[in-house]
Amino acid sequence: MGMVAVSVLILQSHTFVYAGDATLSWDPNTASDLAGYKIYFGTSSGTYGTPIDAGTQTTYTVTGLAIGPYYFAVTAYNTAGNESTFSNEVTKTFVDSTPPVVTALSTSGITGTDATITWTTNEAATSLVEYGTTTAYGTSSAPDNTLVTGHTKALSGLAPATTYHYRIKSADAAGNLATSGDNTFTTTTAPDTTPPVISVVMIPCS
Repeated sequence: MGMVAVSVLILQSHTFVYAGDATLSWDPNTASDLAGYKIYFGTSSGTYGTPIDAGTQTTYTVTGLAIGPYYFAVTAYNTAGNESTFSNEVTKTFVDSTPPVVTALSTSGITGTDATITWTTNEAATSLVEYGTTTAYGTSSAPDNTLVTGHTKALSGLAPATTYHYRIKSADAAGNLATSGDNTFTTTTAPDTTPPVISVVMIPCS
């Protein structure tokens, strides 16, 4: 049996954070003893893992592929188990196009001038808090470009007894940015630090 007469094409690909699909199609082999096709793929050119038996169909979707480049080739095999050489190789790179998922957003340590914002992301990402007395925010924490899944930002210099609006922003290594909805917290009243004033005491003359 001769080589697969094929031009392998990636018809569709869907990208997700952790997985992708590649739909391949190829020209049919016309040998009378054709038994089926095998799909080979791997993360480097010409180096493939265990093949997938696609049966006699000429379209197949490989699923669950991680982020990064993949290389694909197809062979045909006959009823005696003889296998053709590889078809032409095609490649597809899956990229991360999904922002991090933000959960467990909360505030703690609220005083008259300070507050701490914490949150988590489902993948390592940067940390930034925008805040202000309106939903226009206007002030940002110092950006932290360290990629982490547990985030903490301390805010200081706040006005006492004031309601603040805030939102967080976290970007993953691919630059996909997650922005939370609006949240609020209220600082406490400033403590009274003014000592009492003692009036002049008059001692009446007897």
